Amino acid sequence: LLGALVALEILEATALVGALLGAAGVAGLAFGFAFKDMAENSLASVLLGLRQPFEPNDLVSIDGREGRVVRLTSRATILLTLDGNHLRIPNGQVFKAVILNFTRNPQRRFHFDLGVDADDDARAARQLGRDTMAGLDFVLPDPPPEARIIEVGDSNVVIRFLGWVDQRETDWWKAQSEAIPAVKTA
Repeated sequence: LLGALVALEILEATALVGALLGAAGVAGLAFGFAFKDMAENSLASVLLGLRQPFEPNDLVSIDGREGRVVRLTSRATILLTLDGNHLRIPNGQVFKAVILNFTRNPQRRFHFDLGVDADDDARAARQLGRDTMAGLDFVLPDPPPEARIIEVGDSNVVIRFLGWVDQRETDWWKAQSEAIPAVKTA
């Protein structure tokens, strides 16, 4: 390299050397930026594989994007959204994201709010709602169903009803959808 530089100096072609070195620097910088995301995603996939914050078929929320994990590739995490669409999230984003794994703990709580007339007995409505939820076969007895008064208005009292299900046996959304009309009717 030193010999080539001396030869170019003798030939008075040092401007060519400067141009070549400058072009090589710019090209190196461009390649560095181009491969940055690829390297980041590949490294993140290795780290996600080691940490294992989720497994295939786990229901997760990754920065607000919810779905079932289809697979973890070298560059992206593939989710099947609840609408049935494939969602590809780069592993670099997944690694930095807040991940909520709904599947890790089989017990999951659902809740819903119902209003009762302000003139009605809110304590009796709470008890009736708890008893109704306890009678549903998919609601777990431990922890027991709960009802809390969360708001008192001029015309109604809002009660939040809470119940737990075992996600291995009961679909969370269906359980909540069944419990709401049961408590409302009671």
